[in-house]
Amino acid sequence: MRDLFNLDSKVAVVIGGNGYLGIEFCKTLLEYGAVVYCCDASIQESEETNAIKKKFPDKFKMIKTDATNKESLETLRNDILGTEKTVDILVNTATMKGNDFYLPFEEVSLEGWNIGILGNLTIPFLTIQTFIPLMKTQRKGSIINISSHYGIVGNDQRIYVGSNLHELYVKDSPNIEQVYSHGVYNASKGGIINFTRYLAAYYGEYNIRVNCISPGGIHYEDENETFVQKYSEKVPLARKARKAEINGALIFLASNASSYVTGHNLVVDGGFTIW
Repeated sequence: MRDLFNLDSKVAVVIGGNGYLGIEFCKTLLEYGAVVYCCDASIQESEETNAIKKKFPDKFKMIKTDATNKESLETLRNDILGTEKTVDILVNTATMKGNDFYLPFEEVSLEGWNIGILGNLTIPFLTIQTFIPLMKTQRKGSIINISSHYGIVGNDQRIYVGSNLHELYVKDSPNIEQVYSHGVYNASKGGIINFTRYLAAYYGEYNIRVNCISPGGIHYEDENETFVQKYSEKVPLARKARKAEINGALIFLASNASSYVTGHNLVVDGGFTIW
């Protein structure tokens, strides 16, 4: 049974790999034996990435990539194939927020809407379109898209009253009194779930599996207690997730343990969506 989760000799590409969740995914894939390409618009090194490089000097590669640009992605693919024979695992974990992400719905801009669609739907479209011909040729592959529990349910806007999310997650956010969650997040995260099903049906005959993970709220440092408490009251397990708690779902879907699983949305939300 342990061999089912073994990723030795597998090559993984993580889009958005230098992000909060992305770097966690990179570490976990490495721990299970994969060669990992951490692809991001920013490859600024940190204590964490330096520690990973020291532990996995021959298996961890960081490549600056503009995942919104098809030519950049094709260059990435060709560079990887200059060293590797296959790409076995593709993880889409990039996301983008416009500056007006936390404004009331009536005040958000078309530009802000389009940024959300670009980050959560268009990037997976481009990355999958880039790597799928290779997976078709090799007749194998596991694609994992990252959605959210908010791709399944709507938001209770009351939990954002008094929160500081705009200060943490939007660099140039306007000074606002009341934080609201943007509708584009729900629309795009719901879209990626069904896009996953579409792709699973389309490419099943090539032994390519396409699945989705929908995490609930993940603990971030500096979120204020007001928001964390309100959010946690809506979760049966009564807390936010630790980012490491998404790793089990990732390894299951990346490995042969899920060899007969495709088109699935694996929800890891502490029970948030059950009531």
